[in-house]
Amino acid sequence: MAVAAGGRAETRDPAAGFDRLADRLDNHELAVSGEAQTQRVLAELRAMLPPGDARRELRYRYLYCVLGFGNDVRAGFDYAAQGLADARKAGDAYAEANFQLCRGQYHELATTSSDALADYDAGIAIAGKLGDARLLGDALSLRGGVESLLGEHAKALADFIEAQRLYEGAHRDAAAESNLLNIAIVYRRMGDYAKAHDFLRQARDSAVRRHDIRDQYFAALQLAFLYVEEERADAAVDSARAAVDLAQRLGERGSTGLARLGLAYALNAQRGYAQALAVLKQAEADFAAVSDRSEGDMLDLNYGIAYAGLGQYERAIKMLDAAEGKLRNTNNMRYREMLYATRASVYEAMHKPAAALADYKRAMTMRETMHRMGRTQYGTWMSYQFDSQRRELENRRLIAEAALKEQRVKALERVRNWQAATLLFATLLVALLVVFVWRQHRQSRRLRRMALTDALTGIANRRQIENTLHEHVAAARQNRRPLAVLTLDVDHFKRINDTWGHQIGDDVLCCIVHACQQALRKDDALGRIGGEEFMVVLPGTSPDAAAHVAERLRASVEALDLGDIARGLKATVSIGVADLLPDDDVEMLILRADAALYRAKREGRNRVEIDAGADDAAGSQAHAAAAPVALFGNGPR
Repeated sequence: MAVAAGGRAETRDPAAGFDRLADRLDNHELAVSGEAQTQRVLAELRAMLPPGDARRELRYRYLYCVLGFGNDVRAGFDYAAQGLADARKAGDAYAEANFQLCRGQYHELATTSSDALADYDAGIAIAGKLGDARLLGDALSLRGGVESLLGEHAKALADFIEAQRLYEGAHRDAAAESNLLNIAIVYRRMGDYAKAHDFLRQARDSAVRRHDIRDQYFAALQLAFLYVEEERADAAVDSARAAVDLAQRLGERGSTGLARLGLAYALNAQRGYAQALAVLKQAEADFAAVSDRSEGDMLDLNYGIAYAGLGQYERAIKMLDAAEGKLRNTNNMRYREMLYATRASVYEAMHKPAAALADYKRAMTMRETMHRMGRTQYGTWMSYQFDSQRRELENRRLIAEAALKEQRVKALERVRNWQAATLLFATLLVALLVVFVWRQHRQSRRLRRMALTDALTGIANRRQIENTLHEHVAAARQNRRPLAVLTLDVDHFKRINDTWGHQIGDDVLCCIVHACQQALRKDDALGRIGGEEFMVVLPGTSPDAAAHVAERLRASVEALDLGDIARGLKATVSIGVADLLPDDDVEMLILRADAALYRAKREGRNRVEIDAGADDAAGSQAHAAAAPVALFGNGPR
């Protein structure tokens, strides 16, 4: 007599018992913790499998694919590939999708995360056609994990939120609670630590309540990474040690290796470099035991940091160079910034100033690019939210239309002999629908306007001005016309805020925007891209003309009479000018204007600096690399 994991004996209908246990595993309702329990549950599931049942055989195999290879990545990948081929041959789309997702998870460990995207996209396509909410939610959460690791945080968050909606709609509470970990990780990587803490606490408490050791392990490890990024090294070490203990309870060498890698990272942050080296060797052995090659870059990077901390500079350079070679194949700029900053400090200690300066510049370029991409990711996420609200409004309108039509048909059936009354009723319904659609249309326009407009100054926000720049660059290339970009920064704006308060600072920004609007031409476009940063797009403008416009803006701001706002208050701006070169893309054009702006601020502020042109374009990205970089940057995964 087989006893199901839920505790009930299955004596009469093994097929029904198989389905119940498989459903619990599919829906994350059964927390399988440790190698021994995993093998016990799989054996129980196998015992209940009806002989000759091809569909259930494939279902058992994809569950075994996910659970049965915690200590052998290569074997798991081969098993998934064979299962995928068999599912396609049998025409079982449900099993095909699950094997596709299983192969993607082993792809992440055996090669790189990017390689798994094709598997996850294929799984999403099949799940969407099947209309299976649980399966689609799983596929979206897996793809979101890779997107976040590659820096596409807005896309990842959109996938995780949609997965959460699917889980909650299908009443898959355990899956929804586990998905909170994914959302927390994205917020951590985006630098929103308050939200990351909130979601991690929810996920950890839920895992403890469900006795889910695996989710407790993930929550502890992510808290360790978060504490390092918050510069709370002691708390990070404690949380990482807890993650190691939980991973060992699971009995999975790969999970234990990842937890030890997190512990080594925390120990490096705590300056416990000798301890970090010992833990890294243990982690390396764990990964080798399960053929997991996904963490080679982080192992080398942390070895390099530890050797650097111990003063073993030659060994540190060797490990950092190895990590650089592996990181070139990824899009993870946070790790590359950490690598360049660490290697620069090592070269500086070795009295190699040229090599140190080159790496400091690379680190600064990575940091500036990440800062810009971070702002872009937030803008993209806002766009996703806007589009989601718009779709929700459209869905409500369609539902209202369907409901009104149904009411109309029922009314016609009930009062067929009262045609006049029915006609009046239908007219009223149509009138209500028109009013509803008009209100929805007005709300949609208002939301779109809010999404494209800076709330304080009323001019274009970052998203809108960059869209405008893209359009004008395309038109300039098509029509072979010149184009220029100005970037403005209010000088010493922090001093204004600190001296007179943020309300006065806001008033000053509004006055500056008004002065710039008065000084600009009809076709020029002005937008706010940051706190006190602005961008001006000048279509059809030659470099000389752009310089005149920039000087006119500078003079207009300098001439502002701000005495009625605060006595003794003055404001000036620094401006960088760049014109569109033949090989420029939009990003390079902005970077060149930024480089000119930095030059204007360095040369004394309240001035206009013109980009040096094509000869200077190649170096503009590394322009601001003057300040030293801390040993620990934005943190690990």
